[in-house]
Amino acid sequence: MMPPKPFRLRYAAHLGFRSLDLPLFPHSATSRDPVDQIRYAAALGFAGIQDPWFATRPTDDQGRIVAAIREHGLAAASIVCGSPQDIRRPLWQPRDTADRAALKTAIETTFIAAARLGARQVAVVTGRHDDMTDAAQETLFAVTVQDAGEQARAHGITLMLEAISPRNVPGLLLTRFAQAAQLVRRIDRPAVRLIYDTGHLQATEGDLLGNFERHRDIIGLVQIANHPGRTEPSVGEINMAAILRAVKASGYQGLIELEHLWAEPGAAAERAGIDWLRMTDAAL
Repeated sequence: MMPPKPFRLRYAAHLGFRSLDLPLFPHSATSRDPVDQIRYAAALGFAGIQDPWFATRPTDDQGRIVAAIREHGLAAASIVCGSPQDIRRPLWQPRDTADRAALKTAIETTFIAAARLGARQVAVVTGRHDDMTDAAQETLFAVTVQDAGEQARAHGITLMLEAISPRNVPGLLLTRFAQAAQLVRRIDRPAVRLIYDTGHLQATEGDLLGNFERHRDIIGLVQIANHPGRTEPSVGEINMAAILRAVKASGYQGLIELEHLWAEPGAAAERAGIDWLRMTDAAL
């Protein structure tokens, strides 16, 4: 069998962003096991693998994933600081010694995991204190991330601020793309950048192309999902072909993380999604 024609952009398949048992290709790969998912993504010609919760996996599973990524010559995409249980906690707005210790542990654990995986980008997601104003929390958050940004730079890591739509995950501090962009500029550290997530942005503010152009200088990572429902790029109200054209034209060289689900889960949808991606990418 001839290898697939290379993509023009560098796409990354996920191993489960909502849960570890729901990777991007649950029906097309041999199994949902991470190694089978990695093998399938490599055969498609993808450039990378996103395993957001890699730091929370058992050590043996981490080793298998690292070995498979290296075997197939893929790049490691972003991981998240903390666990799925942490993202609604105000982890990045510590107010006492215990809070600071918890954040220190999360950062150290994540940086160790990133080094093992070869990941260079760490997503920062944080919850809210119910008894503090957003303005006060943003100030505390900015100071904390400034300090962590210096640590990240020393480790060759970039911290990526992510605004998440309250429709997907309620109770977070960063809910708007413009808010996250303003904080990146306020923090003003080279190792602190912005995630451009089409699904969350469409759910909250829209103007995807305008926001990309306005903040291209601080965007460090692109994630694509359509809206509503975080569906595959071809299904939904976003003109994803236009987004990919803009990303290509901008000179973006990073991975594009396919952080989506399927409108109608099944092998047929997965095949159609790949066909659409090949056709759209070839036209760039």
